[in-house]
Formats: sequence, C-alpha cells, structure tokens
Amino acid sequence: MLRLLIVAPALLLAACGFRPLYATDGGGGSGLSRMALVEVAANEAIAPVISRAFRRRTSADGADALYDLTVTASEQAQALAVQIDASVTRYNYNLNADYTLTERSTGKRYTGRVVSIASFNIVDSQYSTLYAEETAREKAAAQLVEDIERDALLKLAADKE
Repeated sequence: MLRLLIVAPALLLAACGFRPLYATDGGGGSGLSRMALVEVAANEAIAPVISRAFRRRTSADGADALYDLTVTASEQAQALAVQIDASVTRYNYNLNADYTLTERSTGKRYTGRVVSIASFNIVDSQYSTLYAEETAREKAAAQLVEDIERDALLKLAADKE
C-alpha cells in the first residue's frame, strides 16, 4: 500500500504533460548549450566580462548550437549612499542588455531586455574600491547571463505551445 502511495503521484505527474523548463530533448542539451554567443556589443570594459560569464555558464563551443545569440549591453554606476559632505559611499552598478536569439534553421528571432544590478562600497583604499567595482561588474554579468538564459528559454517554451 505504501508503494502504491509513492508510485501513484509519480505516474500521475508523468501523464499530465508537465515538462521542466530545463529538460533536455534526448541528449540535445538545454539552456545555453543550445545557444552560441555570436557578438557582445558593449564597451571594452564589459564586453569581455559578459563573454567570460557566458563561457562559465556553458561548456559548449557553439558548433552544434541551435540558436545564435547577440547581446548589446551598457553599464551605469548610480550613487546610492551620499554623505552630508557630498561624498558617495555606495554605488549601484546597473548592467542593461538587449539580446536577440536567432534560430539557425529558420531564421526566427526572439528578442528581450534584461537588467542586472549589483552594489559596491566606496572605501578609503582606492585599490579596494576598484576591486569592489570589478567584483560588482562580474557579479552583474553572471546574473545578466543567467537572466538572458531564463528569459530566452521561457520565450522558446511559450513559442512551442
């Protein structure tokens, strides 16, 4: 009886048509492994950071990818905490990106916009401040790539339905 209680919900769930967003199609890969990063249009400070974040998220070389991905990104640092003497002690680092996902076989395009925000403190040590800013840039880029993946997968899943 206990086995039946455990197996029955699993069978019902399998029969309902539910399919996880990150499921693979017979070993075809999922997420970023199906996308090849073609171009990152951004300034020289953030383009390599976004490319590195993309490479960290996937191990595919893009040869067997189903989609080409182009990203246009911009960055902005916004003063968040300002002291009485007008000195800034904390910044929000905003990374904005528009992306286009193009299906290689049909040429169909999916577009989207994602925003990533990371904060960093300004301290007395200039080196520490520069390191904190670079770390915020890396963190924002990693989040941006994750958000692009999620948004693109949702659009692809909605299009298949």
